[in-house]
Amino acid sequence: MKAYYCVGTHWDREWYEPFQEYRMWLVELIDELMDLMERDPEYRCFHLDGQAVVIEDYLDIRPERKERFVKLLRDGRFVAGPWYDLPDEWLISGESYIRNLMKGMRTCRELGVEPMNYAYTPDQFGHIAALPMIMTGFGLKTGIVWRGTQDENYPAHFIWVGPDGSRMVTHKLLDRGSYGPFDFLARTPMKKEAFSDESFKKHFDPYFDAEKSRSGAPLVLMLDAIDHQRPDHEMPHLFNELKERYPSIEFTWGSLGDYGAELMKHAANLPERSGELREPARDMHRVGQYLIVHTISARYPIKRRNGQCQALLEKWAEPYALFQQLAGGAPIVRYLDKAWEYLLKNHPHDSICGCSIDQVHKDMHYRFDQCALIADGVIRRAIASVGKATDSLEHQRNLVLHNPLPFRRTGLVELDVPIPNDWPRAYIDGLCSAERIHKFALKRKNGAVVPFQIAGVSRAQDYRRLDADGRRRGYAPDVYHLTIDLDLPPAGYTGLHVEPTDDAVRNFGSLMTGRLSASNGAFTFHLNSDGTGRLEHPASGRAFDKLFIYEDSGDAGDGWTRGQLLNDIIFRSPGSRVTTAIDEDGPLRTVFRVEREFSLPRMQDRSTHWRSEDRTTLRVTDLIYVEKDSPCLRVRTSLTNTCMDHRFRVMFPTDIATEHSFAETPFAIVQRPIRIPADTGAWHERVNPETPFTTFCGVHDAAGGLALLAPFGPHEYEVTQTPDRSIALTLFRSTYRTVMTAGEPGGQLLEDMTFEYQLYPFAGAFDAVGAARLVAQAQTTVRSHFAAELPDDNSFVQLTEGRAIVSALKLAADGQGGVIRLWNPCAAEVHDTVSIARKLSAAFRCNLNEDTVEPAPLDANGAIPVRVPSHGLLTVRFLWQ
Repeated sequence: MKAYYCVGTHWDREWYEPFQEYRMWLVELIDELMDLMERDPEYRCFHLDGQAVVIEDYLDIRPERKERFVKLLRDGRFVAGPWYDLPDEWLISGESYIRNLMKGMRTCRELGVEPMNYAYTPDQFGHIAALPMIMTGFGLKTGIVWRGTQDENYPAHFIWVGPDGSRMVTHKLLDRGSYGPFDFLARTPMKKEAFSDESFKKHFDPYFDAEKSRSGAPLVLMLDAIDHQRPDHEMPHLFNELKERYPSIEFTWGSLGDYGAELMKHAANLPERSGELREPARDMHRVGQYLIVHTISARYPIKRRNGQCQALLEKWAEPYALFQQLAGGAPIVRYLDKAWEYLLKNHPHDSICGCSIDQVHKDMHYRFDQCALIADGVIRRAIASVGKATDSLEHQRNLVLHNPLPFRRTGLVELDVPIPNDWPRAYIDGLCSAERIHKFALKRKNGAVVPFQIAGVSRAQDYRRLDADGRRRGYAPDVYHLTIDLDLPPAGYTGLHVEPTDDAVRNFGSLMTGRLSASNGAFTFHLNSDGTGRLEHPASGRAFDKLFIYEDSGDAGDGWTRGQLLNDIIFRSPGSRVTTAIDEDGPLRTVFRVEREFSLPRMQDRSTHWRSEDRTTLRVTDLIYVEKDSPCLRVRTSLTNTCMDHRFRVMFPTDIATEHSFAETPFAIVQRPIRIPADTGAWHERVNPETPFTTFCGVHDAAGGLALLAPFGPHEYEVTQTPDRSIALTLFRSTYRTVMTAGEPGGQLLEDMTFEYQLYPFAGAFDAVGAARLVAQAQTTVRSHFAAELPDDNSFVQLTEGRAIVSALKLAADGQGGVIRLWNPCAAEVHDTVSIARKLSAAFRCNLNEDTVEPAPLDANGAIPVRVPSHGLLTVRFLWQ
């Protein structure tokens, strides 16, 4: 029997104290450890929670101690990485995982330090199905889990199989004892009894026996790494005493990487598990092992900001920096690294989950701001360089429109078109008393007229035009807010000419088919006078009725968990007062406006936990878009929250007889049971019906189904167990409790909030790739600028088939060439061809860290044939001449 003692700390950078206070704790911890390690060589090593950011945090304050600290890191006395910081698993994109691990490993290696060779995820609130695929993609073959696994179903050692068949040898921590079981169950109680003979029998023996009994492998991990832990100076003495008292056990004080290497020797005999790890705590003895599921709906505004920043970087800034270099420009890549750094520092679970004190979440908004500002500056400079922008008003009739997405963008695009005050043609639509409208047409370079619909006009608005350097200059034209019907080339740009015309400009035509109904060819939407809706979908033969029922219930919880009230009042209605209207109508789209008022309890009585009899009005405005040829009903909801201590949801009955829902999670689409097993009703932690999704979820049967797409969150849905199988989307939770305080106001979200989502009815099998494209289009508005000459259509990257999802299109991290990453969410292997708008000199298949695995041959046309494995990832680096 071998036993590995692995000591360290779990380092929350911010939680019940803000970052700056915790950094002081960190400096004090590392100072103490350095002195201890240099004084006592038997205190062999200490791991820094699998993170590399702590190195930066320490050296920012203690640069004079860099040499001492780095030496101990290189010698393996301190163990850091592979993560940059430990992220939550449900609230970030798949690419955010990859950038986190890349930055963590790079941070270590730039100091000559090898990152820990172990997938350390000890305290995440459950685990995504694709984690083994991501970790093995970085060469990490062993790892650890805790929450989301129960001893009844998971032994201490098992093979966790990813969706692509990847295999990670995994250690499951004891249900009780957290990620410091040796501390809680042995070291600390033994220390309180002065390490007496009896203390070893009373505490160490049962602890060790329990660990041994959980696996057939003759190997035990004695993990000692609880939150913000400082070193126990007596541990070397205790370790030596253990070796003396238990000679039949081979004790090693080592790193988790050492332990993982030993565990790998037993991999052939371990059982397999697959899928998500989301089991709640069954009884009170494992209360610390709560799954903690409702963080996904806490502090919604930070979730929205995160989704927007991820999209800016992944779908705009990185692709266009690559296009700029392909076009002969020289983007400064360090800006992108810095933007990612700000964003990644918001991804630890106590940060992005919204379960910390108010100051932490105030600090997060600053980081989101910096990320977005940097990304926007990179994008502006890239499109100005690629599209040859000019700020000359002489050329304001020439517009260049950019599409960063690696597929042809079809359908409607929203575009702001500035019209100067001296425009040669205008008219008043209605003799002399109506609004003055400029006469203009939009034409492509080949003269083809582009249809458009006017959504509104802003008179003498400050409009920022780009100069050749991507800087902004203002002037005050009339700005027409248009919806245009235009195909944009993949990963590139096109040109539009704004021409004066003698023809009157108005929204002629309509999608409306009745008083409050509209059809776009794919579906018909009927808005009822009570604010509910009916969606008819001929291709599947289905009609979804009574859509837009809102639900409000009490919440006595916190950022971690929804607190269900024993005596709750649950309100369900389309509104206590509803006004319906047509906000916009024309040949390209119809927009319905629904203004709703809800009379709701102002707050919860803190002493009784009942919702107050005092009522306040919560006003909600839904804009519901029926758009030409779109498969989706688009919804934009805005509200000002005036109530406290509540959860607010919107519900969509499907009437689909199914026992499962589906949801996208990072790099995996998972099936989940809808019914909650009756035998779980008495468990200590309830099996909650609310579950997470990244950007889409839904239900279906053989005939088709209904999906909900949310480009920037929310991320929590439930499919109800009632026969109507309603999809309930949690918009937000409003709570006052914060950890280690008497309560704070920030979590109540008494503020303006906006939500964007789409209802996607479909026939037959669900098209995950098509849904991902719809999400990507919703995440990326088209950008434009003036140009001296109207360009031809141009694409920098194209895929022949487009049956895989492009998750990354970027410059290589080392500056050598470009990288494209493809995710295949489907069961069949995908074959495709990637064409680049430069003559390629070579291409290589890479791992997720962009290290070369093998050459990728080019075809006769200089393109890259690719095969993306079933449910898997493929990363390709390409070099050009």
